[in-house]
This record gives sequence, C-alpha cells and structure tokens, in this order.
Amino acid sequence: MTEFPGFSPKAFQFLEELTNNQNRVWFGEHRADYEEYVREPMKRFTESLSEALSKKEVPVWGDPKRSLFRINRDARFSKAKHPYNMHASGLFTRTGDKHSPGVLYFRLDPLGSRCAAGYLQPEAHILKKLRQGILDNPKAWIALEKALKRKGYALDYSHTLARIPRGFNDVPKEVEGAIKLKGWIIRKQLPRSTVCSKELVKEVASFAKDMLPLLSFGWHALAKFADSA
Repeated sequence: MTEFPGFSPKAFQFLEELTNNQNRVWFGEHRADYEEYVREPMKRFTESLSEALSKKEVPVWGDPKRSLFRINRDARFSKAKHPYNMHASGLFTRTGDKHSPGVLYFRLDPLGSRCAAGYLQPEAHILKKLRQGILDNPKAWIALEKALKRKGYALDYSHTLARIPRGFNDVPKEVEGAIKLKGWIIRKQLPRSTVCSKELVKEVASFAKDMLPLLSFGWHALAKFADSA
C-alpha cells in the first residue's frame, strides 16, 4: 500500500469554511472539495493505519465503509441543529465497525485534531463488567495506571459517579475513583503539522500500541463476565 502522506491543509480549510456555512446549498456547491480533501483521504488513512496497526500487533482495524462517521449530523435529539459535523472522524475496533467495545478513535478537526482510546460511554451492561474487572484485580489495575502515567498518559477522570455504584461492595480505597468512572478514555492531541505529514500514521499507531494494555484489560473483563447480566 502507498504510504499515507498526511492530510492536505485544504482539509482544514474546507472544515473551517463549513463551520461558517452550515447550509445544504453551500455544501452542495463544495461537495467535490469535501470528497477530495476530507472523505477520500480519511478512507486512505483508515487503510494505512489499519496496516500499521497489524504490523504492531494491535488487534483493531478500520473499514473505510463502516468505520467512518458521516459528515451529516443527526440533529433530531440535539439542541444544536446545524446539519453538518465540523470535523471528520472514525473508530478502529476488533471487528472493523463502530459497535465493538474497546476502540481507537481519530478526529480530524480544525479546532484540534486528536486520537483517543478506551471505552467511551459504554452501555450499562458493559460498564458493569469493566468495573467488575477492576474490583477482581485491583493490583493489576493500579499497575496499569502507573505504567500509563510513566509513558505520559492519564485516564480522564472528569466523568464519574458521586458514589460507589450499587452492587459493588468492599471496594479498595485505591480503586474507588476507577470504579466510579463512567468510562475509560485517554486522549492525545495531534498538532496540525503532524496531521499534514507522513508521520501521522506512525504517531497514531504508536499511541495505539501504548493503549493496548488498557484495551486488553477491558477485553479480558468482558470475556470473563460474558455470561453475566
């Protein structure tokens, strides 16, 4: 596969202009720019990153047809009614679609591109199993967090419950905060200079490799408690 050269600065230019032109007439007139500078490069990036992840033995990948989010927004249940996303993004999972737990995320955004990994806003039955995984092996969880911090990463602790969730008893104090988390997510900001260079795939693949212990901890918990409610 041809090496992905990075996104063109024109991708950011298009998304910036779209931000100020949230109407279907403008988008129709500029659809060719969207396809050339955003959508098709996102597909090529997805293929190149998937290949790089495979070489690094990170078992997540993306499919250009199933892994990418549409530019059109579903605004039915949102207070913000603008019809188009002002960024482009996709998920890389063990199945190649967007519905498998444990993800690598990439976002192309003029306000700040980034990648992220973990379990973001998991469904209740999945979150229960993730919490149980921590409770069953608190020492392994503590060691995991310490290892991540040594590499410069920290879990987002901004979305937590006020109390220990119901049904979780005798929680060690060292993991009370982790048990209260509503999801596990770690983010890495990507400077525009990197996003527009051939270093992008290498950068995101290396981040994914660093995140593999976090993803694997969750996959192990989900497999262990696969039959529980």
